[in-house]
Amino acid sequence: MPFTTLAALPAKEIFGGTIRGHYAHLDQLTFGEVNLNAGVVVPMHRHPHEQMTYLISGRFQFTVGSETAILEPGMVAIIPGNVEHGGTTLTACRVIDVFSPARDDYR
Repeated sequence: MPFTTLAALPAKEIFGGTIRGHYAHLDQLTFGEVNLNAGVVVPMHRHPHEQMTYLISGRFQFTVGSETAILEPGMVAIIPGNVEHGGTTLTACRVIDVFSPARDDYR
């Protein structure tokens, strides 16, 4: 299936169901869109996957390692593998998450 919309893919609940995303997968890449309500806490966590989180809309206080920033639309958080990261949405947010290698746990 080379063409689809992410919204047409089944939602995957993560962090105990507090976050729902729609993810597309290749052998070595996962690409997802996530809508988050205001005040959602993404707990500090780490995983072996490299990740980029691109903020489409909203404001998101985000920490990567020891650095914290307030992401605004158009900003990206660049997260190396095994680096602790997480944050809190200050408003409703829409983000694109990209992972390499693919997140088999998000399939």
